[in-house]
Amino acid sequence: MRWAPGILFVVLVVVAAAAAAITGHTSRSDVAAAPPASAPASPLPPPAIGSQWRYTAPAATASSGAGAEACARSQTDIEVGGGRRSWATLCLRRGGGYPYTGSILLSDTKGRFVCPACAVKARFDHGAALSFDGTAVSADGAGYALFIRDGAGLARDLKRASTASFVLTIEGAGEEAVTFNVAGLRWSR
Repeated sequence: MRWAPGILFVVLVVVAAAAAAITGHTSRSDVAAAPPASAPASPLPPPAIGSQWRYTAPAATASSGAGAEACARSQTDIEVGGGRRSWATLCLRRGGGYPYTGSILLSDTKGRFVCPACAVKARFDHGAALSFDGTAVSADGAGYALFIRDGAGLARDLKRASTASFVLTIEGAGEEAVTFNVAGLRWSR
């Protein structure tokens, strides 16, 4: 009976644990730490009167935190190939795990931008044509999104303009011009 003290110890530990479970008492080491509180999202501005911008606080699928997003819909639909037409959405984003802060999205998810590493041509109001570094390559392989890498520069130009026009190349449709009413953008970054 050399092992009897060891068995007695194990039995006592099991009985103590069962008694704690029945009475609801737990030791400090049994309590799981509360998850850290996430910082509250900054308040989103209301759209200016007559503005086409809509402000939301979405979270990207790979992120647990919410970001801020301002989006405006194109003035007219554009050809996206195969006789289909689609509106486009111009968005600025910050936080929320988004890799790029500027993007143009097609509502028809079968539409495909042709722009693996390109210069996105833009004109603000009646100013000179500008070029932004962009890509249609996304982590999920979706070709209906065109990302603009210089979101801060894009936002700066958008805040000074009433309209923004972009020349986009779409698979099966060629070059398409899309114009957005961008007046009244309230964006702090």
